[in-house]
Amino acid sequence: MPYSFSRMAARCGWCVAWCKRRCGKVESASRFMLRAHSWCGCLRPTVRTCTVLASGNPRRKRPEQLCPAFRYAPAAPTRAPADQECAGHQVREISMQPKLRWAFIALLLSLPLIGGGWAVSLSRADDPGPARQSCKAVSPQTCELAHSLGRGINMGNMLEAPREGDWGVKAEPRYVDLAARHFRTVRVPVRWSNHAAPTADATIDEAFARRVDEVVDGLLRRNAYVILNMHHYMQLSGNDLHRHEFKVDPAVVETRFLNMWRQIAARYKDRPNRLVFELLNEPNGKLDGEPWNELAAKALAVVRQTNPDRAVIIGPGSWNNVKELPRLKLPKDPNLIVAIHTYEPFNFTHQGVEWRKPPLPAGIPCCDARQRREMTETLEAARDWNRKHGVPLHLGEFGAYSKGDMRSRVNWARHMRDEAEKRGIGWTWWELASDFSGVWNPETNSWVEPIRGALLD
Repeated sequence: MPYSFSRMAARCGWCVAWCKRRCGKVESASRFMLRAHSWCGCLRPTVRTCTVLASGNPRRKRPEQLCPAFRYAPAAPTRAPADQECAGHQVREISMQPKLRWAFIALLLSLPLIGGGWAVSLSRADDPGPARQSCKAVSPQTCELAHSLGRGINMGNMLEAPREGDWGVKAEPRYVDLAARHFRTVRVPVRWSNHAAPTADATIDEAFARRVDEVVDGLLRRNAYVILNMHHYMQLSGNDLHRHEFKVDPAVVETRFLNMWRQIAARYKDRPNRLVFELLNEPNGKLDGEPWNELAAKALAVVRQTNPDRAVIIGPGSWNNVKELPRLKLPKDPNLIVAIHTYEPFNFTHQGVEWRKPPLPAGIPCCDARQRREMTETLEAARDWNRKHGVPLHLGEFGAYSKGDMRSRVNWARHMRDEAEKRGIGWTWWELASDFSGVWNPETNSWVEPIRGALLD
C-alpha cells in the first residue's frame, strides 16, 4: 500500500507537518514532492524518490539534488510496485547499505539543529520555507500555486522593450534555459500594446505572438511556473511614451487593453495551470484608485470567458505599491493573487539611475537599522493586508540598481529575500540579465555571483 502520512509520522515525526503540506497537493514535476518523499521516508530501510515523467521519458533527479545527506554510491534502482505511486509519478527505490543508512538517519535528525535550518543545494531555487499566507478568500488550488511560486526571476528588458533588443538584451534560448534551471518561477514582461493594431480591435501581430509563445512554452517545457503580463502600456496610465512606442487615439486605449487580453487569454487557454496571467504591470497615474478597480474587473471578466480557473494576478495602483493595497477592490473570484513591488528605500535602490530627472545622488550605503526597519515594515504591512483579506501575495519585483556598491546591494537583496520568505511570499527578482540589477552578466557569460548568492544560497 502507499506510504501513508500516518506511517511517516510514526517513523519521521519531526518533519511530518512539512511533508503533509508539501506532499498533499503538488504540481507535476515539483521538487517539493521529491524532497518530501526522500526526507520524510528517511527512516525506512530504503529511500524512495519520485521520477518525473516528461513526454514519456523519465527525468531522474540525482539523489544529491534531493537531499543533502545523499553522498553515497546508490545501488542500481529497481522499479517499485505498481501501488507505490507518488501523486501520479513513477516511484523508484534506492537501496542503502545498513551502516550508511544509520549514518544517513543520524545526519538527517541533526539537520534542524545545524545553522537553524536546511543546508540544501538544488539545481533550481529552494522554496521559501514553512511560512504560509492566509488563503481564506481563494481556492485551495490557487493557495497551493501561490505558495509554490517560490524564488523567481524577471526576464526583464527583453520582450517589454518597444522593440525586442532596443534595451540591450533579447529573449534568447540560453536565457530561457538559464532562468528555468535556476529559478522556480519566471516572470515574462511583454509590451503587447506596441505589437497590436492601433485600432480598437488591437489585433496582435502574429509573428510577435509566436515569439512570446517560444519563450512561454520553452519555460513550461522546463517545468517552470510562468507569469505572463502586460507591461509598459504607457498610454493606459497616462505616461510619456518610450522611444519607438506609437501613440493611439485616446478613445480606444482602454478598449485595446481589453481586446488584447481577449486574444492573449484565448491563445493560452490550453496551457497548464503553471502559467499565470498578470493583468497589468504597475498601474499608476490616471489609473490609481477606482479607475483601476473598474478596469481590472472588466479585464478579469474577459479572461474568465476562456480561462475560468486560471490564476490571475492583480496589483494595486501607484506602481504596485504596498501603501495602495487598502484602495484595491478585487472582484469576487477564487483564483486571484495580488502583486506587490517594493524598491524601498528608494534613494538606495534607484541611486544614479539615468532616466530619473533629476537623478538621485550615488554613494548611499545599505543597510542600517533605519533602512532595515523601512524594508521590513513594508512587507509587514503587506502581510497585515493578506491576513485581513485572505488573498495571497506575490512580490513581483524588487532589485537595487547597479550604481550602488556591491556589498550594500547584497545586504539589501538578502534582507528582502529573507523577510519575504519569513512571511511565505514568493518573489521574482528584477532582473535576469540586464543592467538594472541583473544576476547574469551576458558579456562575461557568468553569474554576478554576490547577487546570485544573496538570492539563492
